[in-house]
Amino acid sequence: MKIKELARQVLIQRENRRYHRILRGRRGTYTEWLAEQEKITGERAADAGEIVTAGHGIAEPAEGKNEGDFVIVHVEKGVLAVGAEEKIGNYFRVHPEVQLLYGDEDSTRQDKTETGEREAREGYEAPWFKPDWSPDLLDSFFYFGGLTAMRGDLFRRAEKWMPQLRRETGDGAERYIVWDPAGYEKWLHVCAAMAGGYRKGSRSIGHISDILFHGEGKEAQNRFLETSDFLRREEERLLRDFQDGWIVPTKAGEEREPVISVIIPSKDHPETLGKCLQGCALAAQGQQGSAAIPYEVIIVDNGSSRENRDRIQALTEGGDTRITYLYHPMEFHFSRMCNLGAEKARGTFLLFLNDDVELCQPGVLTQMAAMADRDYTGAVGLKLYYPDSARIQHAGITNLPMGPVHKLQFMEDDRDYYGGANRGKRNVLAVTAACLMVERGKFLEAGGFSEELRVAFNDVDFCFRLYELGYWNVCLNSRYAYHHESLSRGDDESQEKLERLLKERDALYRRHPGLDGVDPYYSVHLNRTGLDTGIRPAYLTAGNEIRKSGGMSYRFSAEGYRPDACLMVRVEDCRGARILGYGIVLGDNNACYDRLLLLRKAAESPELSAGARADTGENKKMTNVSHAEEIYALGLEGQYRPDLEENMPDQTNVALCGFHVEIEEGELPAGKYRLGLAAENRVSRLKLINWSNRFVSLEGKSGGRRQEKAM
Repeated sequence: MKIKELARQVLIQRENRRYHRILRGRRGTYTEWLAEQEKITGERAADAGEIVTAGHGIAEPAEGKNEGDFVIVHVEKGVLAVGAEEKIGNYFRVHPEVQLLYGDEDSTRQDKTETGEREAREGYEAPWFKPDWSPDLLDSFFYFGGLTAMRGDLFRRAEKWMPQLRRETGDGAERYIVWDPAGYEKWLHVCAAMAGGYRKGSRSIGHISDILFHGEGKEAQNRFLETSDFLRREEERLLRDFQDGWIVPTKAGEEREPVISVIIPSKDHPETLGKCLQGCALAAQGQQGSAAIPYEVIIVDNGSSRENRDRIQALTEGGDTRITYLYHPMEFHFSRMCNLGAEKARGTFLLFLNDDVELCQPGVLTQMAAMADRDYTGAVGLKLYYPDSARIQHAGITNLPMGPVHKLQFMEDDRDYYGGANRGKRNVLAVTAACLMVERGKFLEAGGFSEELRVAFNDVDFCFRLYELGYWNVCLNSRYAYHHESLSRGDDESQEKLERLLKERDALYRRHPGLDGVDPYYSVHLNRTGLDTGIRPAYLTAGNEIRKSGGMSYRFSAEGYRPDACLMVRVEDCRGARILGYGIVLGDNNACYDRLLLLRKAAESPELSAGARADTGENKKMTNVSHAEEIYALGLEGQYRPDLEENMPDQTNVALCGFHVEIEEGELPAGKYRLGLAAENRVSRLKLINWSNRFVSLEGKSGGRRQEKAM
């Protein structure tokens, strides 16, 4: 080996060691997180002086009802976490409307002995951070888990359905141990119903987002994620009751009124639409000899060409009276098209369906309608795959600080993800209107789709309104369809579309300020920053710190830097003063690179602005940067991004390629800045530069909120 190459290898090994040393410091552990939580619990107890102890020390109201009278029930194998009784007692005291309560849990660590048996060792693992009350999730598997608590009055009323319990005496709350998991599950379903948890707008079932219980081993926890025979029978009963009430067999040749109206916005995609219609016919079929559900289809066309219009009309011919074709030439306006279709609908249930969605399983329409028919259910969605695959496109929408996100997007559906997030029925804040069913009366109650939101987030806004009215939205993840995503309008990478997307996102939260960054079905202890579509505990990235400019930014010269698309720049969010994203040098060892966040003052003239567009995602061209341009730089320290490590296994040392920066007020002159990255290899001295299609406006020393701009 030549001396120069040997020296290069030595330097690379040094950079790799440095990278892994920093990475160890960025990664958090559950043991550290749990110790910190227990410390916080102890400090709160000390600050409060005499903290209210569960079951004791609470004065009775004038009516004579003891608000401190409650019972804790937990499985035999496991123990209460530190401070659990105190947290439960205080929660009941602060929330008098809550009758039944559950919390988060974890498992004792276990090692295999030489004989293959499992043996407990010190410490805990596998934290299960749960959603707030989710009736459909409870009907899928027993996510309440190993511990619940309830008011004493509810406990006594449910006593006749009670499984075998062993009372445990002590100084704290009244506690019972259960050793019959199947009986425990059935009984808690009865208790949830008696508590009023299945009523519209109910707030009678509470959730403490803290670890309350340490179960014995991960196997015990996994059993709670299994669908029991009891729950399968309950689902069959729901379908049977719906079929008996809605799907009435008729005499041969007799036309039935549609139960479901399928509303399909479409333009210039006759072949895709034809497959969509075939899928509707398949999905309307009954299962195991049951009758098909009566349905109609309303196609809303906003301006297909003459040729395509003729082809679409041909699809409706042949005597099929179920199909209505509405031709309304106009600019694409998803909300208006859906509302037009709903006005013509005759069915009790409305299914809004993209023309690029292929339903592929019989009985799906009946199952969705049976769920939508319940008094407490709002919108019903469906798991969607990318075409010819089992890659998830949609399994419910999660509302994060950066906006609505499709968690589990691009993930293979060949395994169970966090807490069974891709299985069963799952309550979510929103589902995509690519396939969304709702009962007509609830659609009208919520006011239909807002025509303020022309293209994006109209489905999220609609679901938010249903949630605010007290309904539970649900995604049916036990069934699926295929989605050829965005065939009708392309992607959202162009400047014009990105600008529209950002404006409609801002409009969404102006309409629902109480839900900005809030999601009751996604724990605050799970990852909430960045566009990580995986679901993982937030403590994993506990070592990350936001990089603040604080006088550290400086005027930058691009001399010597090569514009190159191999430096992949992704700005995921830049609302306010913070800029979030990642930058990866494709095909190289990222441990060797120093990175700079760049802010380039946007040109004022139309000519320069047009030239700046040349290196956006529209045509993928790279442009040189004039050294005279006003560019500022801020050194990046590398944020740990486990999603990059997981999703890009073919790239080298990418786990520290994230960035999260805060530009402090007055740091840079006021103006609009384009965001990009520069990267320099410490070994080879290679210098690269690239720009994103995201802009941020800074108000300078005068203050004011910095706003994200697309262009």
